[in-house]
Amino acid sequence: MKKILALIVSVALCVTDVCAMPKNELILHENTQSATEGTISAEPEIDTPSAILMEASTGQIIYEKAADEQLPPASVTKVMTLLLIFDALDEGKIKLTDSVSVSEYAASMGGSQVFLEPGETQTVDTMIKCIAVASANDACVAYIDRRQNTFMNIYNIN
Repeated sequence: MKKILALIVSVALCVTDVCAMPKNELILHENTQSATEGTISAEPEIDTPSAILMEASTGQIIYEKAADEQLPPASVTKVMTLLLIFDALDEGKIKLTDSVSVSEYAASMGGSQVFLEPGETQTVDTMIKCIAVASANDACVAYIDRRQNTFMNIYNIN
């Protein structure tokens, strides 16, 4: 049930991003010329702070824009975080009533947030709601900070 909820949230986040885009930005190649008409732009025009496109089977980076710049977590990262939280709940590793302390770093996140304060303590249940409903970067990072060592290993495995 929790995985289905996470899937629905992820689809909603994806659809929201697409629907929010202006019509002329839906197709990246719309403004480029074909090879028979003239030259093709070497780089696509992408109106976003950063992007990376990798060929999955070889790992070759096809396109990148500010790929190493540190930015707040994107929605996909938040959905992955929710999935890992739900997995940990299913496996009995955590409970909805467990406490999550907010670090200085988590409280300093930009982007969408619920304005958590450094040292504030919330339950896992509250953090799930903050991440799923408000797409809160600060709540996501607060939970990740709680389990930093194991969390990155799980991200890389999954």
